[in-house]
Amino acid sequence: MKRLIATSPAVLGGIAAVTLVAGAGAAIAAWRVQSDEVVLTAETATLSPGNKPVVSAAGNVVTVSWTPNTFGERKVDSYRIQRYDLAGSVQQPQGTCEENVAKESCADSGVPTGSWRYTVVPVKGGWTGPESAKSDAVIVAADGKAVVVPDPAVEKPAGPAAGPAVVAIGDPAQPAATPAPGSPPAWTVQPGTDGVLGTDDTLTYAGGAPVAPGDVVTGWDGKARPVTVVAEAGAQPVLTVDDGATRVFGPLAVPPATVPANATFDATLAEVQGRIVVTLGAPRVAPAPDEAATAPADPTAGADPTTGGTDLGTNPGTDPGTGTPETPAAPTPGTETTETAEPGGTPSTTESAGGDEPATGDTSTAGTEGEPDAPATDAAATSEPAAEVSPSTATSDAAVVLVAT
Repeated sequence: MKRLIATSPAVLGGIAAVTLVAGAGAAIAAWRVQSDEVVLTAETATLSPGNKPVVSAAGNVVTVSWTPNTFGERKVDSYRIQRYDLAGSVQQPQGTCEENVAKESCADSGVPTGSWRYTVVPVKGGWTGPESAKSDAVIVAADGKAVVVPDPAVEKPAGPAAGPAVVAIGDPAQPAATPAPGSPPAWTVQPGTDGVLGTDDTLTYAGGAPVAPGDVVTGWDGKARPVTVVAEAGAQPVLTVDDGATRVFGPLAVPPATVPANATFDATLAEVQGRIVVTLGAPRVAPAPDEAATAPADPTAGADPTTGGTDLGTNPGTDPGTGTPETPAAPTPGTETTETAEPGGTPSTTESAGGDEPATGDTSTAGTEGEPDAPATDAAATSEPAAEVSPSTATSDAAVVLVAT
């Protein structure tokens, strides 16, 4: 009697076991199967950077809103909101902006005095996306009132004293309250009696202590120097002061009534008794076009609408009754001039020779009564240049024929 013994061989990685059954017996065998390298690909999703938030303020409550982010085809789970001071240090917002926000807006309540900007960081599970650009500045004054200061339309490298600020209307020579010693500089604007910024109006930057000119423009000694002031109108007008390549001051939020329309001023920056004063010059105005230079010439002046030539009937040198032309100019050497004879006659030809050859004229062929006029010479047949006639020779009026050499 045969005894069948079952065997279980060890199978290592990459070994396939195959059992062959033949008749009453069983055989067990194993093969190592090799294949080409297998490359597996998979689609991945990335978190896009947060979108720059939009800020609005009511009192000391700042509302922050933004466009949603996606992770692949799905929206992210939440957002983390960050608040920065003017020096760039991060602060923790309060209110509904304190924790991760599932919506696309939140309110930061009890915002302290200072200048603030906000950013948004998208969050998906345990992942976070790149931080957004900073929002426009929100300045909260000492009285708790907040003002949003839009960024300037044209950004330039900022100087030491550049940054968002709120400008109040007033006379810097007679401030409403004397600044406390060591208090930071504040802005005052004098828009003039009309209440609108214009020529000779001033912007003053002063604090409780004299302002060092070198803290405004590196290496500046405080002497008068030219600058440009750009005023941008809008719900919240802003001013920027630059010296061509650098933003010296701004953006500066000014009262809306002072800037009714966009304007650019040539101005002067100077240090006056520890204060920095910007005096506006005349606004830049685009030059008016030169009407005389741009007025097109009338190409049809004095032209005959039928022939395009000069109307001999109205030519001051022509007798309208007889059609007798004025004396023509002397012919140019090397040209042939044909003069029309009286009606019924043959035109005579006078040739002006170049060089020392004298001009000759043949008048012996004057027309005889009853004889037909001699036909005009075909310029193409005689290889002579074509003649330009002005005006039409179809009438009995005299005409001058010029033949180009």
